[in-house]
Amino acid sequence: MDTIEKSTVTDTLTVSAVALLELLEGASTHADKGKSALRALSSVEIKGEGGRLSARATDRYRGIEGEIEGEGGDLAPSLIALDDVKRVIALAKDSKLARLAFNRAGDLLTISVSGSAITIQLLDDNYPPSFNDLFAKGEPTPMGEINFNPAFMADYAKINAKSKLNAVNPVKLEFRGAGMPIHIGLIGDKVKWRALLMPMRVI
Repeated sequence: MDTIEKSTVTDTLTVSAVALLELLEGASTHADKGKSALRALSSVEIKGEGGRLSARATDRYRGIEGEIEGEGGDLAPSLIALDDVKRVIALAKDSKLARLAFNRAGDLLTISVSGSAITIQLLDDNYPPSFNDLFAKGEPTPMGEINFNPAFMADYAKINAKSKLNAVNPVKLEFRGAGMPIHIGLIGDKVKWRALLMPMRVI
């Protein structure tokens, strides 16, 4: 299981507000918004590595991970509650032409821009394992029938609508076999996306 690291990260990672907005609005669609949701699932995890910022979320039925280009150092995996994600989104919306700086010290994450800053208390919860294993399983396979919740397609439409290329690059569904996750192909404007949708069992 992935865990939130306790170490102090002093490197500063900066990203454009426009790219961050697309990343967090897209990733947060896959967080669990149910009243009885586990805190680890009602959140978005971000991580900075090699000057790039990634965000991922899952509600057990779907998983999504996006990555944008940034500048600067690394950022330890940081689990942010949905309410705080909304605060970061609001900050990005108010600063669309600027760059936002991320700094983590212990369990506190500070995001600053143009003299304004917010500090977030990170969640101390175990986050589900990464999606790497799920993405690696199986090859494209012809399928006669599959079941999924069509309401989830609305979120993919919203994410794809952010791309200037969505008219020529529609959402792509790739089936890897019975009972295996459906791979969702999304074209972002600033974000490199990958997503999974779990098929539903019919009872």
